[in-house]
Amino acid sequence: MLEVRNLSKKMNGELILQNVSFTLGEGEIFGLLGRNGSGKTTLLRLIEQILLPDHGEIMFNDLPIAAHPEVKRKVVYVPIRNGFYDRYTYKQLIRILKPMYPDFDVTYANELMNRYSLSETKKYRDLSTGLKKQFALIIAFAMRPEVILLDEPTDGIDAVTRHDVLELMIDEVANRNTSIVVTSHRLEDIERICSRIAFLEDNTLSNLVDMEDVKEDYLKVQLAFENDRHLQIRERGLPILDHTGVFYTVLLEKKNEEQRDWLKSLEPRIWNELPVSLEEVFIAKFGGKRRW
Repeated sequence: MLEVRNLSKKMNGELILQNVSFTLGEGEIFGLLGRNGSGKTTLLRLIEQILLPDHGEIMFNDLPIAAHPEVKRKVVYVPIRNGFYDRYTYKQLIRILKPMYPDFDVTYANELMNRYSLSETKKYRDLSTGLKKQFALIIAFAMRPEVILLDEPTDGIDAVTRHDVLELMIDEVANRNTSIVVTSHRLEDIERICSRIAFLEDNTLSNLVDMEDVKEDYLKVQLAFENDRHLQIRERGLPILDHTGVFYTVLLEKKNEEQRDWLKSLEPRIWNELPVSLEEVFIAKFGGKRRW
């Protein structure tokens, strides 16, 4: 459906993205992970053609979006903040957007506005952060796109609203087979809704994997030693998730027998293997580097 081919972008002379490639399948929720400043928002803006790439192209159903602007009606970007909406009420936005998006489903939008008790007469800028997120998603889904690009859709909202937003996304995929690319720092959300994920690091995508494979590829081991082994483990390059005295929690690749054998050669008094979460993999890949 959507294919990103060898996308590269510099901004103000700084390389942001280099040779980024991935495909998005029909009815898939794809999670895009990375540290702040890694280029996640830039990538979404490039796909939507808000920014133009220096190299590479974006294909939608085998058509290059750059050469077929009418295709953009089928690809909708929902940014963290939408300044364009600020001055308008729901009813005013409907009148503006309906001619621009012929497939705009007003009945569906009205149904969702009623379901979540959102005001149709209050201006967007006067809504709370959580209500703005719901409002923007409702508008995006009502446009009836085939692909939705969501930048931090659960950022800064309470647990109840977050649950509603996630359920809205899941329902949209289940009922209409819509495809979604989502960025989020709420890794428990990514773990819950995404079928595949990829990490943006060093200006490109790495570790593009099925969500189930993340748990299959890694495990965490709780260890206890007679003496402090911190320096040895750190020098070996193993991600230390937690360390208190002689007690450690370490992330291991399941297939790496050399890592496992070396760690056991240190003769730990306790060896307890546990399943790993996406957040722990993320910390090990990015934040954990500060502690290794």
